[in-house]
Amino acid sequence: MLETSPPDQGTAALASPDRAGSVRRRRALAVVVPVVLWVVIAAAGWLRLTRQVRNTVWAEDGKVFLEEQYDLGVLGALFHDYAGYLHVVPRLLVAVASHVASVDRFAVTVSILCVLVTAAVGAGVYVLTEGVLRSVVARVLLAFVPTLLPLGPMEIQANAANLHWFLMFLMPFMLLTPVRSWTKGIVLGIVALLCGLTEIQVVAFFPLFFLGIRNRHRWPVIAGAFIGGAAQVVTTLMHPRAPASVPHNSVLDMVLGYIVQPFGGTFTWSMPTIGRLIAEHGVVVVVLPFVVVLLLVAAGFWAGLGSQRWTLAAMIWGSAAVWFGAVLLNPNEMLAFAHFDDDQWRGIWTFRYSAAGSMYVLAGIVVVADVFLARRRLALRVVGLVTAVVVVALFALNFSMDKANRQGGPFWEQQVESSQTDATCAAAPDGNATIEIAPGPQWAVTVPCALIDGGAAR
Repeated sequence: MLETSPPDQGTAALASPDRAGSVRRRRALAVVVPVVLWVVIAAAGWLRLTRQVRNTVWAEDGKVFLEEQYDLGVLGALFHDYAGYLHVVPRLLVAVASHVASVDRFAVTVSILCVLVTAAVGAGVYVLTEGVLRSVVARVLLAFVPTLLPLGPMEIQANAANLHWFLMFLMPFMLLTPVRSWTKGIVLGIVALLCGLTEIQVVAFFPLFFLGIRNRHRWPVIAGAFIGGAAQVVTTLMHPRAPASVPHNSVLDMVLGYIVQPFGGTFTWSMPTIGRLIAEHGVVVVVLPFVVVLLLVAAGFWAGLGSQRWTLAAMIWGSAAVWFGAVLLNPNEMLAFAHFDDDQWRGIWTFRYSAAGSMYVLAGIVVVADVFLARRRLALRVVGLVTAVVVVALFALNFSMDKANRQGGPFWEQQVESSQTDATCAAAPDGNATIEIAPGPQWAVTVPCALIDGGAAR
């Protein structure tokens, strides 16, 4: 063992302030960078939304979460099941929106809050992947995935009803991140509990519990995820969903649907474009790119380190769990992809499960980029750089999208303003007004006239 002489006292005195300053800078950057990233991601998410989308209430946000809050109160509605599941975070968000803003600003307030939460998920992923991924570039790209997902604005972004997909996206990163303090473990445990109380499919990531299970600092994270997931399972057993009224789709339907929708939707928000290409040239137009990406993912597994491999596996598993689980539980003739004719391909529809699944597909591609960017060989680093550039190009090419399922309204603010002079509220101030919401005429919210006339929040 080599021995070294003790450092000179003067040198140590000079070095100590430098080290202290370096530590302070690192700590400051550890806070500033995620906050700046959160603001930038939120701004990008807001700009992706058209004015019409921002001012339209989506389905369950109004008909279920807001209306049940009026009927049951905030606490009474918070753990009230809907469709067999708990939706704690969306109900909390709707409660905040309805209390901090006047009723005519409810739609845009929900949009703002959802954009902020989704951006927070992205910034959280950036923080959680320190020590898991090696490239800062890949970590930043991964942070933008929930907000810049090509299919996101179609249905799942900027509404509380689909916020659960983004909370589910956060779960594997909380279970993979190194946890070296009780503070971090407890904070992540609370977040994991809220995620579990919002999305039942977090149970798909329970096998990650066993990674480093001897680390006691991880136990609060595991406990939070388990309690939340267990509460969901108990809820769905006590209040099961209605059984499917149509035959289940075949395995080939599911596999081809996965390639066309979650995978194809990773590259474009325009599902009709994919359908048209398939009708004209056959399914090879999606199967061939799928095989290429599959080979790239296999190379990523081969070249990656342990944490990179686990993250890549979690992303692939997450995309499969979302798609195959959703199709299995929600069979539909529109999901019988293996039996489509050319006209059916041209009329293909975009499902919300596609966007959620493609979020993991896109994240998996980013993880592959991280694997190759960290390699020493120039050729492999070039592969990683090209992969990262492709992801950036997908973000840019799919940034603008005006075909959202609520692009045409009905616009919440206009209806609230017009209902102030509506015959219903004018004749019965203690009554209720009916306000239509997306996605169709069968969806509407009953709002007390007293709130509308007073312009108050509740």
